[in-house]
Amino acid sequence: MNRARIWRLAQGVLLAALLVWIGRELVEQRDALRAAAGALRVRWGFIAAASVIVLGTYAALVQSWRMLMAGWGTTLPYGAAVRVWTTANLGRYLPFKIWSVAALAVLAQREGASAVGATGAALLGTLLNIGAGFGVVALAGPSVLDALGPNYRIAAWGALALFMVGVLLLPWILPPVVRAITQRRQGVTEPVQPLPAGLIWSAVAINALSWVGYGVAFHLLALGLLPAVSGATLGFIAIWTASYLVGYLVLIAPGGIGAREGAMVAAFAALGLVTATDATILAIASRLWLLVLEVLPGLISLALTPARRSRPS
Repeated sequence: MNRARIWRLAQGVLLAALLVWIGRELVEQRDALRAAAGALRVRWGFIAAASVIVLGTYAALVQSWRMLMAGWGTTLPYGAAVRVWTTANLGRYLPFKIWSVAALAVLAQREGASAVGATGAALLGTLLNIGAGFGVVALAGPSVLDALGPNYRIAAWGALALFMVGVLLLPWILPPVVRAITQRRQGVTEPVQPLPAGLIWSAVAINALSWVGYGVAFHLLALGLLPAVSGATLGFIAIWTASYLVGYLVLIAPGGIGAREGAMVAAFAALGLVTATDATILAIASRLWLLVLEVLPGLISLALTPARRSRPS
């Protein structure tokens, strides 16, 4: 058995174990979940508002990605960028989230973007999004971090410091990396110019605000399902961002399934904002809600994508 097959087998075993753990937790709490679900009083206005905020966040992230591509001298019409971004977003539901990054670069090139602009913007946008997420957790969630354990705040601030240093160094680090990737994968030897520092920091700001938007939407979703839920919006921003990052960094889990929900329930339990049953309901409901908001736009974009696209410039 070659190394690739061994790795795929190990990945499958780990994913199966994760799904078994989720199933066991649901079985153990099924009676409480059934009772709590029967007592839900859904307020659709809050859920609609939360959904609008998430879609607006997507719009801002698409513009951030377009800005990064423009920094390397390539542009896409906003409509085409939305179609590419939402389609590539489906790749996060495959094991190893790198598929969504790769799809973003490939699909952008099919729309006519340059190899350097498409690859560099896809890679840099992902790194900035993850780093900005750690920054938001460090700034918005000290109480969440302290409740989880004594070292979590230190780890979050350390990650934020590394991110800030990384952003400062990106204008010098990124060009050779992008050049090497495009040359190795596509045989492209385009010159790679450093991005202006101001452009990078603007993208950081948009990504940080996107995490805030997600957290505000999550709080509204919670109020739409559990009107008596307590806690400030900052706590929900920190819980959403931290749990989403956990799910993203567990590479074997498609869409972070299981890992994100487990982290979310643990954070709620540590803070005592809701009961364990309500935390589980919020974790499951937020998964289904975000699944619709991530997958449906991607499927619509696939349906609207013309069969023949222009060749890469």
